[in-house]
Amino acid sequence: MKPNRWFVVSIVVFLVLLFILEMQLPKNFSWTPTFRHTDKQPFGSCLFDSLLSSTMPKGYTVTDSSLYQLAKDSLQPRGILVVADEMNLIPAEVNAIFSMANNGSHVMLVAHGVGDFMCNRLGIRMWGYGNSFDLQNFVKYNKERESFEWVSEENGYKPRRFMVFKPLITRKFNFETDSLDNVIRPCLDQQATLRHDAVSATFRQGKGYITFCSLPLLFTNYGIVDQDNATFSLRLLTLMKDLPVVRTEAYCPQTSDEVQQSPLRYAISQPPLRWALYTLMVGALLFLIFEGRRRQRVIPIEKAPENHSLEFIHLVGSLYYHSRERRSLVVRKWTYFAEELRRNIHLDVADASEDDVTLPTLARLTTIDEQEIRTLVLQLRQLVAAEETEISKKQMKQYIDQMNWIIKNI
Repeated sequence: MKPNRWFVVSIVVFLVLLFILEMQLPKNFSWTPTFRHTDKQPFGSCLFDSLLSSTMPKGYTVTDSSLYQLAKDSLQPRGILVVADEMNLIPAEVNAIFSMANNGSHVMLVAHGVGDFMCNRLGIRMWGYGNSFDLQNFVKYNKERESFEWVSEENGYKPRRFMVFKPLITRKFNFETDSLDNVIRPCLDQQATLRHDAVSATFRQGKGYITFCSLPLLFTNYGIVDQDNATFSLRLLTLMKDLPVVRTEAYCPQTSDEVQQSPLRYAISQPPLRWALYTLMVGALLFLIFEGRRRQRVIPIEKAPENHSLEFIHLVGSLYYHSRERRSLVVRKWTYFAEELRRNIHLDVADASEDDVTLPTLARLTTIDEQEIRTLVLQLRQLVAAEETEISKKQMKQYIDQMNWIIKNI
């Protein structure tokens, strides 16, 4: 198998092992309450809202409008559900709640607290031990439950005791008055009297009702999967079964993901889109690895051009020799001889007017007798000038050898 194939196989095996490993890893849950309809974590409300959407007979919707805005939007009776961690309601929002209740709406506030102004209007006083806890470790190692009782028999429900994990009950409230004529459905701690500690109560107000419950963690994904929790939550919600229910998230904790939401964050938060994004990134990486190389055809190995100059010289020499053009061959050699001297030592032996300078210089450079050089140069000039003169084979060889000897000694 070629090396690049081994590389591809190793990449594929690595990715498969990576996917299998991620699928086998335990899921990390966030136990921070958000009460958001898009949050699938234990204390989100994705499953809770999905269940209510399919069970509420008059319809169920989720909005971001505040209580003040909901009071201005419509005067028709509705069920208004607010699930939040802490609600510090201002007077304008409290007045909006009472205004909707007077017109026949049922406003249900589910939170650890609703603010002093609302508590004073309802005549209740909150108490408890905060809402900081580690539910994950509590459920894993302790699993201790606390009980409270549904004591009202209205709406067709019989009194019943509910068992809830202790960290889910972090706030309770009691009534500042002994008169409970306007409190029709209290849910009390099992050791409390009917006129004191409670976790939920419904107050009649005009044509409608106001319900307050201090157990918001029961109205989440985690709370709805526990049988006792789900039964208690659905009992409270059936108080609004004859009305279209609107849940507002305006008072839910605002997470950093929602503050800085982006398409990439949303894609990563959705498993199908997240895996599609991972696949796209891996595909792009493989494309860069295998297609990023510069592509070109294979360059064939070419032999270096051979120097045929020597063969050409032999061919020309043989041609002159066999045609008995001995003079022409010597003249051709003289031309090359004069050019070689002019190029290498800058002496022009073809110019007779410079003989007094060129010939002594040439003799000095070659260490050949000056008279011998002078005789050779004069004979060659005469041979070049006399076009019809013929020379013997011996003379031709002598002239050529003498010129080669001078060139060799330069």
